[in-house]
Amino acid sequence: MKVENETSKIDLFAAAKLFSEGKVLSDAIGVSQGFKDALYSIAVVDYEAKRYDQTLQGLRLLVILDQNNADYWALMGNALKDLGLYLEAITAWNMAMGLAPQFKTAMVIARVAVAIKDKDWAREGLMMSLAHLKNNPKDQEDYRKLLEAYEAF
Repeated sequence: MKVENETSKIDLFAAAKLFSEGKVLSDAIGVSQGFKDALYSIAVVDYEAKRYDQTLQGLRLLVILDQNNADYWALMGNALKDLGLYLEAITAWNMAMGLAPQFKTAMVIARVAVAIKDKDWAREGLMMSLAHLKNNPKDQEDYRKLLEAYEAF
Protein backbone atom coordinates (compact mmCIF):
# COMPACT_ATOMS: atom_id res chain seq x y z
CA MET A 1 0.00 0.00 0.00
CA LYS A 2 1.40 3.37 -1.03
CA VAL A 3 0.77 6.33 1.23
CA GLU A 4 1.38 9.75 -0.23
CA ASN A 5 2.04 12.78 1.86
CA GLU A 6 0.39 15.71 0.09
CA THR A 7 2.71 18.25 1.73
CA SER A 8 5.83 16.54 0.34
CA LYS A 9 4.74 16.72 -3.32
CA ILE A 10 6.40 19.24 -5.59
CA ASP A 11 4.02 21.41 -7.56
CA LEU A 12 5.61 21.08 -11.00
CA PHE A 13 3.70 24.01 -12.45
CA ALA A 14 4.85 26.26 -9.62
CA ALA A 15 8.39 24.94 -10.03
CA ALA A 16 8.35 25.61 -13.79
CA LYS A 17 7.13 29.16 -13.14
CA LEU A 18 9.95 29.75 -10.63
CA PHE A 19 12.55 28.41 -13.07
CA SER A 20 11.21 30.65 -15.85
CA GLU A 21 11.67 33.58 -13.45
CA GLY A 22 15.31 32.63 -12.94
CA LYS A 23 14.78 30.95 -9.58
CA VAL A 24 16.63 27.82 -8.50
CA LEU A 25 15.57 24.36 -7.37
CA SER A 26 15.92 25.25 -3.70
CA ASP A 27 13.26 27.91 -4.20
CA ALA A 28 10.95 25.39 -5.85
CA ILE A 29 11.26 22.80 -3.09
CA GLY A 30 11.51 25.20 -0.17
CA VAL A 31 15.11 24.69 0.94
CA SER A 32 16.10 27.59 3.16
CA GLN A 33 19.15 29.77 2.65
CA GLY A 34 20.19 28.80 6.17
CA PHE A 35 20.34 25.13 5.16
CA LYS A 36 22.42 25.97 2.09
CA ASP A 37 24.73 28.15 4.20
CA ALA A 38 25.21 25.32 6.71
CA LEU A 39 25.95 22.82 3.95
CA TYR A 40 28.44 25.24 2.37
CA SER A 41 30.14 25.77 5.74
CA ILE A 42 30.55 22.01 6.08
CA ALA A 43 32.03 21.87 2.56
CA VAL A 44 34.51 24.62 3.47
CA VAL A 45 35.56 22.77 6.64
CA ASP A 46 35.95 19.54 4.64
CA TYR A 47 38.03 21.38 2.03
CA GLU A 48 40.29 22.97 4.63
CA ALA A 49 40.76 19.51 6.21
CA LYS A 50 41.71 18.19 2.74
CA ARG A 51 38.70 15.87 2.62
CA TYR A 52 38.08 16.67 -1.03
CA ASP A 53 35.69 13.80 -1.77
CA GLN A 54 33.42 14.88 1.09
CA THR A 55 33.75 18.49 -0.06
CA LEU A 56 32.48 17.49 -3.48
CA GLN A 57 29.54 15.55 -2.06
CA GLY A 58 28.16 18.65 -0.38
CA LEU A 59 28.98 20.93 -3.28
CA ARG A 60 27.29 18.66 -5.83
CA LEU A 61 24.10 18.92 -3.80
CA LEU A 62 24.52 22.67 -3.47
CA VAL A 63 24.96 23.30 -7.20
CA ILE A 64 21.86 21.22 -7.86
CA LEU A 65 19.91 23.27 -5.33
CA ASP A 66 21.36 26.60 -6.49
CA GLN A 67 23.32 26.58 -9.72
CA ASN A 68 23.62 30.38 -9.59
CA ASN A 69 26.06 30.61 -6.67
CA ALA A 70 29.59 31.37 -7.86
CA ASP A 71 31.12 30.46 -4.48
CA TYR A 72 29.83 26.90 -4.76
CA TRP A 73 31.31 26.50 -8.22
CA ALA A 74 34.64 28.11 -7.27
CA LEU A 75 35.14 25.85 -4.24
CA MET A 76 34.15 22.86 -6.36
CA GLY A 77 36.84 23.85 -8.85
CA ASN A 78 39.42 24.04 -6.08
CA ALA A 79 38.49 20.59 -4.71
CA LEU A 80 38.53 19.05 -8.18
CA LYS A 81 41.95 20.56 -8.86
CA ASP A 82 43.29 19.18 -5.59
CA LEU A 83 42.03 15.73 -6.65
CA GLY A 84 43.93 16.10 -9.94
CA LEU A 85 40.75 16.49 -12.01
CA TYR A 86 41.99 19.55 -13.85
CA LEU A 87 39.56 19.76 -16.77
CA GLU A 88 36.61 19.28 -14.42
CA ALA A 89 38.07 21.98 -12.17
CA ILE A 90 38.35 24.37 -15.09
CA THR A 91 34.73 23.68 -16.00
CA ALA A 92 33.60 24.48 -12.44
CA TRP A 93 35.67 27.68 -12.35
CA ASN A 94 34.23 28.64 -15.72
CA MET A 95 30.75 28.32 -14.21
CA ALA A 96 31.87 30.59 -11.36
CA MET A 97 33.22 33.09 -13.90
CA GLY A 98 29.91 33.14 -15.74
CA LEU A 99 28.12 34.02 -12.52
CA ALA A 100 30.62 36.42 -10.93
CA PRO A 101 33.42 37.40 -13.32
CA GLN A 102 36.69 38.09 -11.52
CA PHE A 103 40.24 38.55 -12.72
CA LYS A 104 41.65 36.10 -10.16
CA THR A 105 39.26 33.28 -11.11
CA ALA A 106 40.04 33.79 -14.79
CA MET A 107 43.75 33.67 -14.04
CA VAL A 108 43.32 30.38 -12.13
CA ILE A 109 41.59 28.90 -15.19
CA ALA A 110 44.41 30.12 -17.43
CA ARG A 111 47.19 28.95 -15.07
CA VAL A 112 45.81 25.44 -14.69
CA ALA A 113 45.14 25.18 -18.42
CA VAL A 114 48.70 26.29 -19.22
CA ALA A 115 50.04 23.80 -16.65
CA ILE A 116 48.18 20.91 -18.28
CA LYS A 117 48.87 22.31 -21.76
CA ASP A 118 45.24 22.72 -22.77
CA LYS A 119 45.47 25.48 -25.36
CA ASP A 120 41.72 26.04 -25.73
CA TRP A 121 41.07 26.57 -22.02
CA ALA A 122 44.30 28.55 -21.64
CA ARG A 123 43.21 30.91 -24.42
CA GLU A 124 39.74 31.20 -22.88
CA GLY A 125 41.17 31.92 -19.43
CA LEU A 126 43.56 34.51 -20.81
CA MET A 127 40.77 36.25 -22.72
CA MET A 128 38.59 36.34 -19.59
CA SER A 129 41.56 37.60 -17.57
CA LEU A 130 42.25 40.36 -20.05
CA ALA A 131 38.61 41.42 -19.99
CA HIS A 132 38.84 41.90 -16.20
CA LEU A 133 42.40 43.22 -15.99
CA LYS A 134 42.56 46.56 -14.17
CA ASN A 135 45.41 49.00 -13.60
CA ASN A 136 46.97 46.90 -10.84
CA PRO A 137 50.67 46.52 -11.76
CA LYS A 138 51.01 43.12 -10.05
CA ASP A 139 47.99 41.74 -11.92
CA GLN A 140 49.33 43.14 -15.18
CA GLU A 141 52.72 41.51 -14.55
CA ASP A 142 51.07 38.18 -13.64
CA TYR A 143 49.02 38.35 -16.83
CA ARG A 144 52.09 39.14 -18.95
CA LYS A 145 54.03 36.19 -17.49
CA LEU A 146 51.15 33.80 -18.02
CA LEU A 147 50.71 35.01 -21.59
CA GLU A 148 54.41 34.33 -22.19
CA ALA A 149 54.03 30.81 -20.77
CA TYR A 150 51.03 30.23 -23.04
CA GLU A 151 52.91 31.45 -26.10
CA ALA A 152 55.81 29.13 -25.23
CA PHE A 153 53.75 25.97 -25.79
